[in-house]
Amino acid sequence: MDYLIWNDLIASHFFRPEMAGRTVYLYVTEKLIAELGQGSSADFQDFIKAVKIGLFERRGKGICQKALDSMEHWTYRCRRRGYPLYIGYLALFVLAAGREGEFSANAYYPRLRKLLGEDPTSGQYRYFDQMRKLWDDLERWSNEDKSGELGIFKSDIAGSWIHVGRPLAQTFLTEEERHTLPVIFATAGLDPTSAPSGRVLALLLARYGHQQLRSRTLRLLEESSNSDKPLRDALLERIVDELRDWDGTAAPMPSGPNTQVYGALRLCCQLNRIAGRANMTLRCSTKQEFPEDGLSLVLDGYSGSFRCEEYVMGWSEPIRCTDLACQACIGGQINASHFDWSEGLCLQSPDQRWCFRLPQSLIRIFIDGAGFGLPGLVEVRQLPSASRFYLAARQDCCQLLEKWGESSCKGFEKLPIIAGLPHGWHFFHVAAAYSDDLVKYEYPILSLPTTVRFDLEGGIRISRGNQFFKFAPPKLVLTGGNDSIRVCCNSTPLDCSQAEGIYELPDHAPTGTKIEIEARIGEDVVRCRSLFLVEDFSWPDRSLEKRFDRFGHRFLELDNSTVGVAGALVFGEKPPPFNFNTWLPVQGKQRIFFVGREPGQVACWPSEPLPTDWTPVWAVATGRRRQAMFCGISLLESEPRQSKCKDKRKLRQWKEILWHWRKKTSLPIDDRLRPLWNKFQKEAERVKG
Repeated sequence: MDYLIWNDLIASHFFRPEMAGRTVYLYVTEKLIAELGQGSSADFQDFIKAVKIGLFERRGKGICQKALDSMEHWTYRCRRRGYPLYIGYLALFVLAAGREGEFSANAYYPRLRKLLGEDPTSGQYRYFDQMRKLWDDLERWSNEDKSGELGIFKSDIAGSWIHVGRPLAQTFLTEEERHTLPVIFATAGLDPTSAPSGRVLALLLARYGHQQLRSRTLRLLEESSNSDKPLRDALLERIVDELRDWDGTAAPMPSGPNTQVYGALRLCCQLNRIAGRANMTLRCSTKQEFPEDGLSLVLDGYSGSFRCEEYVMGWSEPIRCTDLACQACIGGQINASHFDWSEGLCLQSPDQRWCFRLPQSLIRIFIDGAGFGLPGLVEVRQLPSASRFYLAARQDCCQLLEKWGESSCKGFEKLPIIAGLPHGWHFFHVAAAYSDDLVKYEYPILSLPTTVRFDLEGGIRISRGNQFFKFAPPKLVLTGGNDSIRVCCNSTPLDCSQAEGIYELPDHAPTGTKIEIEARIGEDVVRCRSLFLVEDFSWPDRSLEKRFDRFGHRFLELDNSTVGVAGALVFGEKPPPFNFNTWLPVQGKQRIFFVGREPGQVACWPSEPLPTDWTPVWAVATGRRRQAMFCGISLLESEPRQSKCKDKRKLRQWKEILWHWRKKTSLPIDDRLRPLWNKFQKEAERVKG
């Protein structure tokens, strides 16, 4: 086969619609090349021969020069249509990095020369330093030209080798290793929404993945020498990427259900420092959707069952007990302090399809739950750098912990908690930790982040690429940062939101053009991400051949005058204009109080009709859980406004909902709405009635 066919075969193997929104690694092996060429009876040596010839058989030019020529030909002659013509050359460079042996930059050039049939001498290959242009252009093509619709490629560098590090970064994990990672993650009890420190992750991978991971991968995970640290950090960052992309499912056990869903149990704390009490509960977190009717869970050694229902996306309410006489429950909820946290915990659905684990640990880390949309404190698996956190620790850890707190932390204090913790456990508050040298080997969970990460959380994507709707942009989450790092959006500095390390895009962020998000130390960019914001998008295909009537029967003849549907499209029927104020936040028999911006503006639905002379701002449903839900037109048009109300009953009702119910009503989920909710509460407090 000629080079062009090889190039497109390799490119289409890695960049395809199924990879939309997912990271693509160009890990090319001799086995893969043989499989791709099998249909044309072409083997690995045929590929090497085709690469040496290139697009045009030009004598006197080396491999790297031909690679540069292929990029120029694709850019100027082909106008960047089709797959980039240099992917075959990048595949060759990855082959040299991925050949069996240790991860080593020094052995790279001899391997490359040996592949090409040359003497395996050391020293940089001619023009190899120019190959960074190809790697960077591939990133630009996949992320900008294609908007991540065929996959997202990152021109990462492994270690400090600016040239060899690029192909080396593609070879950390084989396809077989990537496919076994979900099983390792599930067995180790890892949480895709809260990755542990690099040291803990390395220990867990070595413990639970020793049969699935290659020997050279396991050796790199060992902290045997400082010279391997850059490569080890790059490998761990790659595995964290895989963990964050993991959807929580793993291959089933031979006798188990078809698909198993793994989630995490998270300790949550409502701390009352004045009373010296810590109300500890358990919540489930998962990247899968909770069943609409909730989940029934069982725990070995306990009769009856437990219930969890969705609270906000990815999180459950505090787990409840169905048996109120259960010794592990207080007030209908699981009392987490009843369990031994050093031993861990596992709750499963009766059919074993769902499994939630609390990993064993002698020390627990808590941070403010505002970043998750949760009240109180929430357990995390990694120590935050240079920001406030809390620790729960068993008695035998306290001596070293207090020594570390005095020497390496700011604002370290032991809190006098008299109730709410397991027997023999203590609670600490820390303003910030600046070093982990004293504790990281004894207690790896207290290891500080060694690398800076930048992730996009939430938002509404268009397809699975890196495009988001402007009305629902993602949040920017920085981990491993410190006071010296500035986060910029298109070179404009961003301020941290209410939660530490979480940033929001500015309201004036442009649409239809690339947005560069950078984490900088001085003028150096240490991490960057890119995305696009879109106002709207066109329907992908209106020439639909299959349409159905209201009973689900397919129309044999297409006629737009006949009432029918095709997916979300409706034909032959003009729906009435959408009235935003008729949207109800909940369904069922609950009463819903709609609250306006002026005192006395209250409507209790369904016993009262929806208002027509004023616009509701809040909807509060009665029942077991009261949630303040915003239903105003805009924030600017929803500010509370003083006015006189002659209806004393409505005035008292307005104050009761906003002020007297304040401890029973959950805050708005969106952080941007909470200041507005607080303004309404202050206004209600001033109302006399």
